[in-house]
Amino acid sequence: EGRVEVYHGGQWGTVCDDQWDDADAEVVCRQLGLGGVAKAWSQAYFGEGSGPVLLDEVRCTGNELSIEQCPKSPWREHNCGHKEDAGVSCTPLTGTPVINHHRKKQDKGRVHSSAKNFSNGALRLAGGKGSHEGRLEVYHTGQWGTVCDDGWTELNTQVVCWQLGFK
Repeated sequence: EGRVEVYHGGQWGTVCDDQWDDADAEVVCRQLGLGGVAKAWSQAYFGEGSGPVLLDEVRCTGNELSIEQCPKSPWREHNCGHKEDAGVSCTPLTGTPVINHHRKKQDKGRVHSSAKNFSNGALRLAGGKGSHEGRLEVYHTGQWGTVCDDGWTELNTQVVCWQLGFK
């Protein structure tokens, strides 16, 4: 968590909090390689920066891979002071999946978790030789499900790896 600063034109600067929301924070967390729950903070919550304000009116959808891909005002065009510096927190999802390998016959092929405190959208890898590989599963409305590979790309794999905390 902290104040968002970006590097452009050979120098670091801050981002103004006009239009700043959780979708923008999600992109920043993704760009930093941090998964979990993204939250936007405004009004220099993490302290005022110094140097130029480089971005304003950032309006990410939440699907971009970097803040540079988001609609925004041109670089260095702003109507802000450092009292409006934007911040983010990237809070890891609670609970580590604890896999129960004792399956019933009718549950063949399914992996159950004994942990119950997952948030919708939590991801895990199951059925691999270690925690770094396996079938991608997503938690939704109280249960784990698989992800279809139709249209799956290397870019999707990179995003999932970042969300799981891998580089």
